[in-house]
Amino acid sequence: MAELPIWQFDSLFLIVVLLFGITSLAMQNLMSAAIVFGAYSFLMCLIWTAMGAVDVAFTEAAVGAGVSTVFIVATIHNCGVTAKPMNSRIGFKLFAGAIAVGTGAFLLSALPDFPAWGDPQSPVNSTVAPYYIENTIRDAHVPNIVTTVLADYRGFDTLLETAVVFIACIAIYSILRVDSAKSTVDEPDVVTSPPAYDPTDSLIIRQASRIMVPFMQIFALYVIAHGHYSPGGGFQGGVILGASVILLCISFDLKFVLRQWTEKRIMILTALGVLIYASVGVACLFMDGNYLDYGVLDSILPGDKSYARYYGILLVEIGVGVTVMFSMIGIYMILASNGRFRQGL
Repeated sequence: MAELPIWQFDSLFLIVVLLFGITSLAMQNLMSAAIVFGAYSFLMCLIWTAMGAVDVAFTEAAVGAGVSTVFIVATIHNCGVTAKPMNSRIGFKLFAGAIAVGTGAFLLSALPDFPAWGDPQSPVNSTVAPYYIENTIRDAHVPNIVTTVLADYRGFDTLLETAVVFIACIAIYSILRVDSAKSTVDEPDVVTSPPAYDPTDSLIIRQASRIMVPFMQIFALYVIAHGHYSPGGGFQGGVILGASVILLCISFDLKFVLRQWTEKRIMILTALGVLIYASVGVACLFMDGNYLDYGVLDSILPGDKSYARYYGILLVEIGVGVTVMFSMIGIYMILASNGRFRQGL
């Protein structure tokens, strides 16, 4: 059987990714750059899929090509579409180029220390990966090895990743949030002419959004709950849940969503997801086990000790989904309203 020309596809993907990246940096029109950057993220999704990293591809599609592009567009809405050209500083450009080339050369110099690609005798292929493949089902009854690794074998790391998402939301909120007193006294709103066409006035867009959002949310819940068996989990499902609410923000307006989710409630729920994750670990300590050792929860969760790890993974995935969902919503509302939580994109 002839081998597939995988390296030809990889080379093509690499060339196009570099082309998209350079093009997005060179464009003066920020909206066009955002579109090209979205295409870059989508192409990265295809690359991850070709490498067999379907869970990473799922995350790239949801976060990179999806929500991140919306964040960029929301930012452009408040800062203008065209980038102001900077004065040409040849010395600075040469210095930055030298730093980039030097860093790249330093990283490439480490390549000989890595094992050959696909080497069966490398530590990863001979020791680490076989252990996960052989013991995942026995330890946690979870067919998706990626989910077990993220939420069980290296649960501490995923807990810190969830905390990082929460801290990022708090940091963006602290930097961009403008209180009402400052906005009305020291920093008056900029008066701009209304657009010729306002999408929020379209009955078709609003009703289509009302129909789409429930299906998006059902699919997101499926992604979170079914991450044990197929690509997905709390990060991917949380982003989709957040995107469904962001769709309502774009189709209607921020006030329509804020009537249901006030900014205070959004921040509390963002912290709640981290609290759910951390509380599972604390419960393990109270059951005389190690932190995030789900097996000791067998007396309060259905099934035996191994199934307790299964349900423990599900609980922490729910916590991750809650934090990611409301972080995405909060970040979008801050960017779209220029920190005022009143009106915006």
